Amino acid sequence: MIKLFLVILMSLFIIYVGIRIGRREKVDFIAGYNVIFKPRNEKKLAKRVGALVMLFGIETIVFITLSLFLSNLEGLYGTFVVLNVLFLGIFIIIDQMSTFYQ
Repeated sequence: MIKLFLVILMSLFIIYVGIRIGRREKVDFIAGYNVIFKPRNEKKLAKRVGALVMLFGIETIVFITLSLFLSNLEGLYGTFVVLNVLFLGIFIIIDQMSTFYQ
């Protein structure tokens, strides 16, 4: 029960971090920032990344709660984690390609 409480507490913290990323409108914490890529529209990218981080926190709460009643959810949760990472990469690629569409 204490583990469940700690995981939910950490998930709420992750949601809070996602809100802060979206409001701060900065993504300088992403690896490779200003070295590998320079954001074209940092505000838009920050809002997308913030929403993705919040979604990750919500997914964690949902899967932890569902794991109390269902078993074998680890694979599905792992799939969602991989999808979140892929979407982060897609958001960066879309940001980098945004100059071609202007």
